[in-house]
Amino acid sequence: MGSIAAQPWFKPVRRRDLMAAVNKIGRDLGLRPASVLVLDVLLSCLPCKDPKSAKELPISPTMLLTVFASNNTLCFRAKGITERQLRRHLEKLENCGLIHRNDSANGKRFPIHQGGKLIGAFGINLTPLLSQADDILRRAQQADENAVALRGLKARISKLRAQCMELSLDDTTRAFVEGARNVLRRVATTLTEANNIAQRLSEILESAAPERLPDEQQTENLTATDGQNVRHKEPEKPDTHNPHLATNQDRWDSLSHIREFFPELPSSHHALQGIAYQLGKMLGINKDSLTRCLAAKGIWPTLAIEDQMVRNAADILDPDKYLRKLSIVHQVGHGQLCRS
Repeated sequence: MGSIAAQPWFKPVRRRDLMAAVNKIGRDLGLRPASVLVLDVLLSCLPCKDPKSAKELPISPTMLLTVFASNNTLCFRAKGITERQLRRHLEKLENCGLIHRNDSANGKRFPIHQGGKLIGAFGINLTPLLSQADDILRRAQQADENAVALRGLKARISKLRAQCMELSLDDTTRAFVEGARNVLRRVATTLTEANNIAQRLSEILESAAPERLPDEQQTENLTATDGQNVRHKEPEKPDTHNPHLATNQDRWDSLSHIREFFPELPSSHHALQGIAYQLGKMLGINKDSLTRCLAAKGIWPTLAIEDQMVRNAADILDPDKYLRKLSIVHQVGHGQLCRS
């Protein structure tokens, strides 16, 4: 049987958060939507409600993780699937390493009590899933970050491709540029594949660009790559570096594009830095470049720069170079920026 005493320790997790993560990476786990639904039904059978307040409690190692509900109950909760379908999905979940079936001698599921207390059960053990909960949550967060980065890369590819099509190209290069639009259509396009295509399109533009402008003029025009100028426009939103802003919430509210991905103001300076590095990864900024920018300018000016880069993502061919150029303009345009 599955018993509470034999369950491994894991970090308590809310059922809703865990299922949201499983939904995001279900394909990576080898699951189809119907199997994910059955897993959700199994989790709904855990005693996650406080008997006094009726509030949902996180799933913890001290809670019995073996489900002993009958097939009829599980089929009903799973939108009326048949027992045959249920058995097939349970087999799939077990093969994927997310559940383990602790069968009794007669194949029935039932609880085991000792001294009036529930200590175990024969049934469907969710310990394998909960043991992986922390990793599943981490992978789901990574999937979110990759999705944001991929959207930005697809926007860049669309812009780069349009610019490349205006050039005089040999047949092989033109075939590559024309085929690059497929990456904008495919659902299964990976971040690595999109990044490689964007890099190749940038190289095509650079090889066809005229001589480099003087450094001073490049700085003035915020050249993102040789021969492709992206002129910096002052943001229409309030200046995020204004020392007269009353609170960090005011500064955060000014970062309108960043707040589309991170709606709530982080609770600590460390959390703000974490967001800055996540954004840098999404935008394709070298980690060392971002670290130097944070050290030289502070967290709020750096976030303001990243906010502008999110807004202009489709026009930026080389994000790392753009960060360096934009940092110079912020120093020249705003003088001594406020400290974080």
